[in-house]
Amino acid sequence: MLFATVVSATAGGLMTNTNQSASFLRSIARGTSLDPDAVYNNPAGVVFMADGWHLGLTNQMAWQTRQTESTFAAFAQGEGNHGATKTFQGKVFSPIIPSFQLAWKKNRWAVMAGMGVNGGGGRVKYDDGLASFERQYAVLPTAVSALGQPFGLSADKYGMNMHFVGTLMTLQFQVGAAYRITDWLSASVLLRVGVTSNKYEGYMKDIRINPTCAAFNLTGQMIPAAQFFQLVADRLPTVGMGDLAPEALKYAALTADHSLDVKQTGTSLSPVIALAVHKGKWDAAVKYEFKMPTEVKVKSSAASAADPVINGIFPDGTKMKSETPALLTVAASRWCGPVKITAEWHHYFDKDADNSFKQNGTVKGNTNEYLIGAEWQLSKRWLVSAGYQQTVYDLDAAHYSDMNFVTSSFSLGFGAAYQVSRALRLNLGTMSTFYDKVTNDLGNGNKDVYSRKNSVVGIGLDFKF
Repeated sequence: MLFATVVSATAGGLMTNTNQSASFLRSIARGTSLDPDAVYNNPAGVVFMADGWHLGLTNQMAWQTRQTESTFAAFAQGEGNHGATKTFQGKVFSPIIPSFQLAWKKNRWAVMAGMGVNGGGGRVKYDDGLASFERQYAVLPTAVSALGQPFGLSADKYGMNMHFVGTLMTLQFQVGAAYRITDWLSASVLLRVGVTSNKYEGYMKDIRINPTCAAFNLTGQMIPAAQFFQLVADRLPTVGMGDLAPEALKYAALTADHSLDVKQTGTSLSPVIALAVHKGKWDAAVKYEFKMPTEVKVKSSAASAADPVINGIFPDGTKMKSETPALLTVAASRWCGPVKITAEWHHYFDKDADNSFKQNGTVKGNTNEYLIGAEWQLSKRWLVSAGYQQTVYDLDAAHYSDMNFVTSSFSLGFGAAYQVSRALRLNLGTMSTFYDKVTNDLGNGNKDVYSRKNSVVGIGLDFKF
C-alpha cells in the first residue's frame, strides 16, 4: 500500500499513534494520568478524579522528513542526476492534529468520550517522486541498447518527472464507562470506532530516452519513450523482427504518462479494557486495546483505474486489509514529594495484524516501547515535565521499501503546565524523535538508506467544571 506510513507524524507503533494530547508531549509517560487525557491513557483511572466534568482540548503541529538515499548504477544515466546516488525526500507539515477527551465522574462511576488521530495525521509530498519508481525507468537506456544491438540501436540517457502526495488520516472515537470496585481498584470498558480516509495523488510523466539508430533515423535526441517504442513497433518488421512488435507496444503503454488519483476509506469497531490502582503515593494501570480490524476500499479516478501501472498498485474497487495491532500498556508511578515519576511499557501485537507490513514480509516480531516521565510541581500554578520513549521494532530491512518503512527510534519531550484558575489549566509541550538509519542492500552495489526526522509541538487546555 503506497505511502502506508509516511504521514505518521506522531508517537507510537507501526500503525498506532499513542500521542493524544499536549500533556503527552511534555511528559510522554501518561499511563497513570489523572488529568483529562486519562480518558485515552488511563480510562479506569478516571474514577479517581474529582467529581464533576473534565474536558481536555489539544491541537498539535508536526513536521517530518522521510528520506531515502538510493544508490542504483542506472541513476547515473538520468538527466539532472549526479552519479549513481540520489536522495528522495518526503516532507510533512501538519498544522492541525486535534484531540479531545471528556469525562463525567460521580462517586464510584464515570462515563467518558474522546476523539483523536489514531494513525496518519497529515500530508506528505515527494516533489521528486520515489526511488523505487525511478529505478523501473532508469534501466531503459541499458535495456534498449542490449535489445537493439543486432540492428544498431542504443541509448545512454533517460529523463522523467515525478510528483506524489499522500494524505492519511484515521480518526479514533471512543466512549465508555469506569467503576471503582474498591477504594483503590477500578475497571473500565470502552468501545472504539476507527474511521480511515486516505488519498493519494501524483504523476509520472515526460518519460524520455535518447535513442540512436541509423535504420530508424534516430540521432540521439531526447524523445518521449512511449513515442520511441511505438516507432520501434512500426519499424521492427522492416528489419525482420516483427515478432517483437507486440512487446514494444507493451512498453509504449508502460512509458506513457501515468496519473495517480486514488482514495481509500474504511471503518472498524473494537473494544478497550483497563484496570487502575490508586493508593497513597502510588498509581498503576494496565490497558488492552483490541486489534482494529480495518479494511479499506479502493476507489480510483477513471484515469487511474484505466492505467495498468497505477491500477496494479491500487486495484480499483478492491478491499485491502489495514489492521491496527492490539496494544497492551502497563504503567506505574509514584509521587516523591513534589515530583511524580512514571515508568511505562507498551507491547504491540504486530504479528497478529494483517496490514501492509505483514503482507510484504517486513514483520519479524512484535514492537516494544519503554517510557519514563517526570512531572515537578514547582508551585500551585506551575508544573514542568520531561519524558523519554524508546521504540524498538522487530522488522526485516530486506523487505523495506521507500513506500513502506519504519525504523526504531527514541523520543524526548518536555514542557510545562500553568494553572490559570481552579477551573482551567494550560499545557504546552514539544517532542522530537530521533530515528535509526537502516540500510537495505539491493545487491550488486545497489542499496537504499532510510532515515527520518520528526518534531511536534502542542498546546492544550484542561477544564474542570
